[in-house]
Amino acid sequence: MKKIFIFLFFTLFATSVTDAKTLKIGVASDALSMDPYFKDEVATSSILSNMFDGLVSFDKDLKIHPDLATSWSNPRPTEWILNLRKGIRFHNGNTFNADDVVFSFDRIKHWAKSGFQDKVNMIVSAQKIDDYTVKFITKRPFPVFLKKMTYVKILDKETLKGKSDDWIANHPVGTGPYALLSWSRGDHIAMKANPAYWQGRAPFDELIFKPLSNDPTRVAAILSGEVDLINRVPVTEVKRVKKNSDVRFFEQPGLRLIYLQMDQFRNHSPHMKSPTGKNPFKELKVRQAIYYGINEEGIVKYIMHGFAKPAAQFSPSAVFGSDPAIKRVSYNPKKAKELLAEAGYPDGFDVQIDSPNNRYVQDAQITEAVASSLAKIGIRVSVNAIPKSRFFSQISSLNTSFFLVGWENSDGDLSSMLNACIHSYNEKKGYGRYNYGRFSNAKVDKLIEASADIMQPKKRLHYLQEVQKTALLQEQCIIPLHFQVDLYAAKKTIAFQPRLDGKIWAYDIQPNMKEKQ
Repeated sequence: MKKIFIFLFFTLFATSVTDAKTLKIGVASDALSMDPYFKDEVATSSILSNMFDGLVSFDKDLKIHPDLATSWSNPRPTEWILNLRKGIRFHNGNTFNADDVVFSFDRIKHWAKSGFQDKVNMIVSAQKIDDYTVKFITKRPFPVFLKKMTYVKILDKETLKGKSDDWIANHPVGTGPYALLSWSRGDHIAMKANPAYWQGRAPFDELIFKPLSNDPTRVAAILSGEVDLINRVPVTEVKRVKKNSDVRFFEQPGLRLIYLQMDQFRNHSPHMKSPTGKNPFKELKVRQAIYYGINEEGIVKYIMHGFAKPAAQFSPSAVFGSDPAIKRVSYNPKKAKELLAEAGYPDGFDVQIDSPNNRYVQDAQITEAVASSLAKIGIRVSVNAIPKSRFFSQISSLNTSFFLVGWENSDGDLSSMLNACIHSYNEKKGYGRYNYGRFSNAKVDKLIEASADIMQPKKRLHYLQEVQKTALLQEQCIIPLHFQVDLYAAKKTIAFQPRLDGKIWAYDIQPNMKEKQ
């Protein structure tokens, strides 16, 4: 029976080229892996969301809706029951059931390389009740259980059990609207519509993601009609894109914070030279001096061309946990110099700042601007802007003293960043996986962990805001720069609407028949 299903599945895949409708999307960043648990990176998760379903998922406005789970209940404070959708098959014909859910949960929680352990660190176990019912046990009441479950993408246990990490990284088997045809790193990711998709066949027969990290190349692709949609419209090219009568321009206030993090745990940091021989970043006044010493308004105006909002905290107002009382300090190089002198560095110090040059909007240019600002207060900064594949490898090995990075609370809850980037690094508990500066504060940790089981929204909000007041206002654990605005351009022949989480889910994109020629 399974062989018959696979034959029919791939027979339906063999649509003639003349009849096929192909959607081509130019993206600024390639996927890092075909394993949905390898790295918590939006560019990768966005592409893979077209092949993998979750038990629940977000719509474009971050509202929860059922996916492979049809319903759920919370009969006890630490127990969640999820009822699974029947009749679902993976792309290879295997039947989806509770065994796949338990297998997938085990991988996201226990696989040593999982980039999502902090999302499920409050969940103790997933237990099969029957083929279509799963029980999840949490350590304590867990108010954001459903939000965190959106990160659990369902893998095919029958296919993947016993396979190597490398094999899984190159052979995605999901239940989503599209199945992988081919992946040529840096060139394309080609997918074909899943004819048996439970929500109905996708509007396009074939989906191609083309990694176009070079900004002019990406713009040329949409203006020439080579692709139907691009993300990350370069801020310097917005006027040009808007002038094209065949293209629509979209801007969506984003959830991504661009910020600076620094080594706060080593006495001797690898890429700096200070007159004291010690690590200046361990001094609070030095971190505060950097905050005062960066002309963020200038960065937004001249580097981002107005398509960013200066940030004072970890998340924009759309994210639960933001605090309207926290305001950004004004650019004040005089005060910055005073703080440096009080910290024992009147003549500054030398440091290398690391940055990707192909991950965030204007990332290398922002880093250069930061270096220029800090030079005016006596901190001599050399810029090391490199491709994201090398950058993330470098900072994850802690071979850095000072770096620019981004974070998006894509589940609409501040706990995402707090658990991953602000809590002290704790491998056993699954906290601080992306806290590469190793900031550590016992009060902050206690507040973060306590907030996780508070079911009353108002009380929980108070705890999340207290984390920000302690970590940012009192400790200056990071230097917030700005929140990105997500920019897209689409041919008028497709109907596209941007999502709040910045992902591109092709199933929602429709041919615009009114514009077909």
